[in-house]
Amino acid sequence: MHTNILFDLGIVLFLGFFAALLMKKLNQSVIIGYMIVGVIIGPNTLGLIRDTETLSSLSELGIVFLMFFLGIEFSLNKFKRIKNSVFFIGTYEIVFNLVLGIGVGTFLRFSMKENLFFAAIIALSSSGVVAKLLFDMRRTASRESEVLMGVMVFEDFFAIVLLGILSSFAAFDKVQLSSVSLSVVKSLVFYSVFILIGVFIINRFIDILTRIDSQELFTTLMIGIILLIGSLASTIGLASAAGAFLFGMVIVSYDVEERLHRTVAAFKDIFLTVFFISFGMLLNPGQIPGILWMIAIVVPISILGEIVITSSSAFFSGFSSKSAIAIGTSMIARGEYSLIYASLGYATGAIPESLYQFTGVYVFVMTLIAPAAMKNSNAIKKAISLVVPGFIKYSTKLISITMKPLLMPEEKNIRMERSYKFIISFSVYLVIVTLAFILKSLYVLLPLSIAGLVLIYLMKTLFLRRVHQLEEQLDYQDLHHGKYSFNRIAAFISNVFAAFLAIILLGASFWNFGYYVLLALTVLFAIYLLAVSMIVYRNSQTLTS
Repeated sequence: MHTNILFDLGIVLFLGFFAALLMKKLNQSVIIGYMIVGVIIGPNTLGLIRDTETLSSLSELGIVFLMFFLGIEFSLNKFKRIKNSVFFIGTYEIVFNLVLGIGVGTFLRFSMKENLFFAAIIALSSSGVVAKLLFDMRRTASRESEVLMGVMVFEDFFAIVLLGILSSFAAFDKVQLSSVSLSVVKSLVFYSVFILIGVFIINRFIDILTRIDSQELFTTLMIGIILLIGSLASTIGLASAAGAFLFGMVIVSYDVEERLHRTVAAFKDIFLTVFFISFGMLLNPGQIPGILWMIAIVVPISILGEIVITSSSAFFSGFSSKSAIAIGTSMIARGEYSLIYASLGYATGAIPESLYQFTGVYVFVMTLIAPAAMKNSNAIKKAISLVVPGFIKYSTKLISITMKPLLMPEEKNIRMERSYKFIISFSVYLVIVTLAFILKSLYVLLPLSIAGLVLIYLMKTLFLRRVHQLEEQLDYQDLHHGKYSFNRIAAFISNVFAAFLAIILLGASFWNFGYYVLLALTVLFAIYLLAVSMIVYRNSQTLTS
């Protein structure tokens, strides 16, 4: 079919302008407007554009440029200044959102491959939407917003790794251990080698670029390098965006960054518009009624899960309940990553069209709800406070007080003994959890689970020792207004930590046996937490009475 690329690009950008203008007037994300335009002009509605293949190819440029600029934001110099709380909140939030996604996908009876894509689609927030909302609401100066953006950058990095892994998964009829191992090894090797090259070679080359006076020549050369590096990543089996991301990550020259934002950033905005509109073009309004039941299930679960998971992780890292809820509500928005994963899965045949259609509607609804949730975070905090029992408030506050000096130390010169045994044990534990998630043989899962439980006991002992190192910095007096037993508090927190790791291990080991297994483990974990929380609360009441 003959394609008039001039008309296609012209109508996309022309209508995209008015859609973005309207969304800004309505205080909504421009992504929503772009997707609506795509639906209207696409082949399934008005049919102004019938051949979407060319625009889909061009839209990849938007993702490449987007990831390049995200890489600049995640530069090595800025990475060194990221707080421990960012890693804690980011890891906690990603792991449990993926677990939640896998649990929901298992309940919806997706195949294993479909379930992996589904979990990725609903797990990660949109850094672009979140950053824009924070800026529009003038909340960028607060401490929680600083940590929040650090978490978003952490998510961006993980999203690139996940994109590479899903790209490898999509090439197989069944998810295989060899595909997982190969994808992870390729990702790690590519990232490591590229960073080393960037530190010792690329930045010397970029220093030479600063001598180019002509903006035209500078822009031409930089775009060429970005696209070639993206092509290199694609050639070795990774996502093209991964190469662009790493190239941006190793750029540490402020002059080059400034010139890139003045020149290349415009191409990013243009082709991102094409990406979101081209995604909307592939949505079929006629199929929306058939997926509304899934939207009705997944959207409330995602919103509640994001608020509970992210807010609890922020609270446990030392933030106040008000700030923690503000962080949780700020991460509701879904956007580019969901669309990228759905596009990859649909293009490779890894997911059905119904799940692809679901993604577009899901992103639209979540992005629409996000601003309202952020604006009403105080009301949400008050509502949660009314329904949470006193013993839960007490036990979670114990954890928050204990973890704060570890994750957000106030004193810059505090030095604590590093536990390499804990780091090694935790690394092995992550490998065991990954293997347990992939493998299906009960004869392999049982010894893996036993080995994992032994490691958890070792990590619990090391963690308890670390908590005791913090004893002089911890003060529970405001919470108790009287006597309290530090040993009981430390034992409670270390037991919760061990149970937290155990439930992840057991869930990864036996999730493939049915959603009822995950449900049973979740219920048992909740019962355990309630029981130990009540016990430690009663003990505190006995001491203070």
